[in-house]
Amino acid sequence: MDCSTCYYPNEDEARFCVRCAAALGVAVSRLPTEPPEAPSPTIAAMLAGSGDLGAPQALVCALQGSPPAPARGLGSFGAAQQTLLGGRYRLLSCLGSGGFGAVYEAEEVALGLRVAIKLLNRTALQDARMRQRFLQEARMIAELRSPHVVILHDYAVTEYGVPYLVMELLSGKPLSHDMLSGPLSAQRAVHIMAQVCGALGDAHACGMVHRDIKPDNILLTHAPPFVPGALLPTYPGAERDFVKVVDFGVARWCGISTSASDILGTPAYISPETLADEPVDGRSDLYAVGMLLWQMIVGELPFPGKNQALMMKSHLDAPRYWPREINPRYRLPDALEDLMVRLVARAPSDRPSSAYAVRAQMHELLSRPGLLPEKPLRGAARPDFGPHWDAPASATQPHGADPHAVTQAITVKIPTRIDAS
Repeated sequence: MDCSTCYYPNEDEARFCVRCAAALGVAVSRLPTEPPEAPSPTIAAMLAGSGDLGAPQALVCALQGSPPAPARGLGSFGAAQQTLLGGRYRLLSCLGSGGFGAVYEAEEVALGLRVAIKLLNRTALQDARMRQRFLQEARMIAELRSPHVVILHDYAVTEYGVPYLVMELLSGKPLSHDMLSGPLSAQRAVHIMAQVCGALGDAHACGMVHRDIKPDNILLTHAPPFVPGALLPTYPGAERDFVKVVDFGVARWCGISTSASDILGTPAYISPETLADEPVDGRSDLYAVGMLLWQMIVGELPFPGKNQALMMKSHLDAPRYWPREINPRYRLPDALEDLMVRLVARAPSDRPSSAYAVRAQMHELLSRPGLLPEKPLRGAARPDFGPHWDAPASATQPHGADPHAVTQAITVKIPTRIDAS
């Protein structure tokens, strides 16, 4: 198994890289190909009785099909085992929850390794499609070997049929946290999105499309000590802008056409071909990259949308303009403006051919000293967190030492019907 940090080839059974000591992910060959059956009604009732992803100890007892231990010596072997998920993981605190589940901070007691554990709630556990999507997310993350993608340590199923993901615990903040303060400089925005394109390029090379690139799914962390090919810091604080792309919960394989009941994503960034029920490939993710690049640099999206319906209609038929055509006060390099417009083209064939090609162009822009503005554009609007795109769940939450990175991994949007005519 290749290390996602230094790319050293390790044995598939290894837990840590013998070269750089980084934690390794689980090999996709060790994951099941079929999801488990729905848990019994008794287990579902116990989940409801535990507060449904509430207090960690009560939750683990429910997941393992046993009532909570009485308030007696918790130091006893039986009680200690009862509070370990799968006999290995001690749940510590809930990092975040959403409509389909929650993410917990946990400790693998044998190694003292802190991890994030993602669980489905009782409603999602009864849905065969959600259990299938949960397993597919695990297999997709395990397939990737990218320093900019969260690591999957394990996928397991309890004795009573409850699946869970064990993932890398990230200490950082979502990109949306910084966007709340206003537009970013073009230099910083391109530096961040070049790394996003690196992660997407690796995903596309494996045949998968993320389908939900947005600020909450781009996490900014401290750069590891050694990452081959990593961008060199070009501005103060760049070492804190190391990107991890998360939430492959709605990812799918390239080329599969979407249906009206399966249009998932965030309205501000969803691609026209998704809305029009056309086959999707990696260029669908590049469309979201372009929309996000606009919002990071200009503050506003490239075309208006005062509500979700108008925004999604604009994806299909609004004219595309250069930033300087929208506001003559904007001063950006021609090459950057051209890239921003091509990324949000209506037809996938008019967009760049691959995420790797976009990353190469961004690296070229960053390599030319003084080309990209080092300060936010004058006159740029504060990023609009209106109804046409979902405001970040972390906007009012602290981002100190607590690792909120993986909390966004459970967000799945409500399917939306759009008339493409």
